[in-house]
Amino acid sequence: MPLHGVVPGGTGTTAGADDGPQGGPSADTAAPRTTQAPSTAETPPGAEAGVAPGRAPRGPATPARRPEVPTAGEGHLSVFLRQLPFTGVTLAILAGVLVYAPTMLDDSTFLAAFAVAGSAVALSVLVPWRRLPVWLSAAVPLLDMLAIGLAVESGFRVSMLLVLPVLWMATVFGAAGVVVAVAVGTLAAWGTRVLGTAHFDGDDIPRLFILPLVLLAVALYVHLAERRSAARRDLLARQSSLVEEILADARYNERLLQSILNTVDVGVVALDADGRVTLVNRAYTTATQGRLRVGDDARERARARGESPDRRRGPVTTYAADGQSPLRPDESPLARAAGGRDIERELIWWDFGPGLARRAYRVSANQLQRADGRPAGAVVVYQDLTSEMAALAEREDFVSAVSHEVRTPLTSVVGYLELAAEDPSLPPVVREHLAVAERNAERIQGIVEALLDAATVRERVEICHDPLDLRDVVAEAVEDHRPRATAGGVVVELHDGMPLPVDGDRLRLAQVVANVLSNAVKYSRAGGRVDVVAEPVDDEVVVRVADTGIGIAPEDQARLFTRFYRAAAVRRGDVPGTGLGLHLAREIVEAHGGTIALRSALGEGTEVTIVLPLAGRPSARRAGGAG
Repeated sequence: MPLHGVVPGGTGTTAGADDGPQGGPSADTAAPRTTQAPSTAETPPGAEAGVAPGRAPRGPATPARRPEVPTAGEGHLSVFLRQLPFTGVTLAILAGVLVYAPTMLDDSTFLAAFAVAGSAVALSVLVPWRRLPVWLSAAVPLLDMLAIGLAVESGFRVSMLLVLPVLWMATVFGAAGVVVAVAVGTLAAWGTRVLGTAHFDGDDIPRLFILPLVLLAVALYVHLAERRSAARRDLLARQSSLVEEILADARYNERLLQSILNTVDVGVVALDADGRVTLVNRAYTTATQGRLRVGDDARERARARGESPDRRRGPVTTYAADGQSPLRPDESPLARAAGGRDIERELIWWDFGPGLARRAYRVSANQLQRADGRPAGAVVVYQDLTSEMAALAEREDFVSAVSHEVRTPLTSVVGYLELAAEDPSLPPVVREHLAVAERNAERIQGIVEALLDAATVRERVEICHDPLDLRDVVAEAVEDHRPRATAGGVVVELHDGMPLPVDGDRLRLAQVVANVLSNAVKYSRAGGRVDVVAEPVDDEVVVRVADTGIGIAPEDQARLFTRFYRAAAVRRGDVPGTGLGLHLAREIVEAHGGTIALRSALGEGTEVTIVLPLAGRPSARRAGGAG
């Protein structure tokens, strides 16, 4: 049967060298492998097909490339290595004959058998198999079978040696090798009896009938085992190719991520679950002058106040948002992130030492989790706000300076207007004009005072803690605003009862209630209503101011406590304001250890809730904590 085009082993895969003594292929006889060059990070899988870099192609998966079918023969010595077991047995038989039965050398058929075996050995050594088709190497095991057949014809019972070439054929040439090996092996075992020229006896049954069945069983077993082995190797090749593609994609994504992180102007630090630094981008390294490195323990670096391992740079002191309160090592953003805590847009200051400017950073940290919920680390982001904070400080200094310069002459203007209005000889028309001028001058004076208060609050509100009844403060504010509310058709109702003892600054708390109540009256329509509720709740005092006014849009509510901010709808209206009232109220309330919150619905009204601790009851709420 022709063997042209048969791939060794049925798959073109390589058998181990240890198979050689059993007639299997050795390492040198393997079909040529197709070595796939590892994909580089610069060319991720799918890049040539127009797939976005770093993203695996979608759709049907491309199967891993299988080893190519060899077109040339096997290695020069690999055929000889397969032939070596048969050669060794043949030489051993020849040595035994020379010692114990030299007369057998007189048999020409026996000599022909050794001659054919020697020819097979010579072919395995001398023929350049690498340059020939693979199927031609089948000539060597076929010659082995012919040699065994001749030896059997001479009366030398060596039929069992047919197993060696059969193993060779079944291992290397697949199903075709099994068929050819069993057929030729059977012919070699039967010899001339196939032609009916020899006599059968009982001793021939094992050799003539059982041996072919054994050869068939052995060949099939080896062939199936080789197929399973080839399938495993093919699967491993596919998996290896897939792993290479995934690894290349991961390397590309890592480089892409590193490039992106080094391009952005915010500092980024990644931590693992143990709090060790796994990534530091260029912006953070530049900002800290290399004080933090990959592999450092974030908690240890925090305890060292940012000191670098080589101690060539001094420590960095971290301050809270006020720029005055130093943070303890365990309060630093890195230490807290390493401890499993999230950080939401917190302002800190870094002091690098004498002669170096402080820098302001807004820090956020997000915890990472694995698929099973276990902690995987954290990412900490530092945004440099030094320029913005400097610009804000300059603006506030300018506003404060201008306000101070305006207040003195404005006070004189208001005073002279009041004196002029007291002149009984003024005509009614002039008196009305002076009243308008006085009213607008007082409005400007109120704006100037608010600006000065805002400049004062920037440094932290100075308050005194005196015992007082907040109920009286609220009642006075309601009475002060009632005339204005009545003039605008707005009803103001106070709901109070029990005393509300607190420790605080009476003037500052009155300013808070006045600011909130002023907004409620100012933005309520005629026929509207403002309800003020003051009551104790647990260990706290709660003041609620609810109106039925125009309400506030959801997108504006988050910024209402920001300095100078006014909602878009209000800016387009004719109601005056500076955008400082709620900001000042929050600063004062938080300085008292309380909170202020707002909820509103556009077109329905607004409710502001102020919470303060009762006298002698410390509150858990603190303003601007460093965390």
